[in-house]
Amino acid sequence: MGRIKKKRIRWQPPFGSHLFRYRLYWAQEGDLSYTSNHADLGPVSEVLLPDDVSSFPLMSGEIYLGITAINEAGNESDMTKTVAYLDFTVPDAPLDLIVEDVD
Repeated sequence: MGRIKKKRIRWQPPFGSHLFRYRLYWAQEGDLSYTSNHADLGPVSEVLLPDDVSSFPLMSGEIYLGITAINEAGNESDMTKTVAYLDFTVPDAPLDLIVEDVD
């Protein structure tokens, strides 16, 4: 298995709120909404992709990301959105490594 360079996603928690958790949304086609793929994150303000979100796609290309806050009652905030180019693919390994004697 190759090595994937990680990306840190950070956000500022809302002021004066007692939040229960956050939800990270993503879409590859730009139609990001509350029905998009998502993962619940807990009470954190950053994640490392793809390590911290096991369901995040290991893909290469432009991806639309959104973050929401969810309170203890289950109410969800408006979505803060961004677009990023991510590459979580690994290249093929070189072939036929040879060690030779030289004169």
